[in-house]
Amino acid sequence: MDAWLLAEAGAEAGADHKVGAAYLLGRVAFALCEVLAALALRGMGPGDLSPDGVALVARRATWSLDGESGEGRAYDVVLSEPRLVSRDDATAALGPAIPVLLTPLVEALTARSGLSRGALWRIVGDSFAGALLLQGKHDEREDEAMALALATLRDRGSPLFARQTGFCRVDLPERPDIGDWFRARGGCCRYYTTEGGDYCSTCVLRDPDSRDEMLRAYLRRRHGLPAA
Repeated sequence: MDAWLLAEAGAEAGADHKVGAAYLLGRVAFALCEVLAALALRGMGPGDLSPDGVALVARRATWSLDGESGEGRAYDVVLSEPRLVSRDDATAALGPAIPVLLTPLVEALTARSGLSRGALWRIVGDSFAGALLLQGKHDEREDEAMALALATLRDRGSPLFARQTGFCRVDLPERPDIGDWFRARGGCCRYYTTEGGDYCSTCVLRDPDSRDEMLRAYLRRRHGLPAA
């Protein structure tokens, strides 16, 4: 745990323990949610879904999300029970399963980082929403995936409850046929506190107008169009 925190904080000049904790939790949560979301949307789940049944292996990887990209640490999910089972309630069970799996990590990071439990759970919620949207796009089931995410994120009884985490649709005014859905964050990774850092494109601290302008610029780059 301490080695991973140091490695995450060491990726950004001027990063403190809070940045390290936010990066670590966000990446671990995304890795876990991505695997479970892919399975749930196919009506499947691991045979053993408990904290003791999940392990993580760190590696270096490139990433691309919300119109931004870079290189950093990624975490592969290893299940102690590789057997997958068909579940009629696979999607409904996904939201409640994430807090069970990540509570030990959230508690450990609360003690080590100085970030509140609420701040850490909002980071988990952002990862949950981003992973579901990504898998929904892969399966051409975006609407279902976003509805599934919002059912948990708007549940006041869930640790993942967040008023601001959600999704936004951005289209190009000059090309109405080009647009995409993006995850809008309710938490913050604190990148802006590092040397030369700024608010991420979908950061909860960024105003919607500048967020959408950054995402439109990303869509233009992705489709080889000139800048506005």
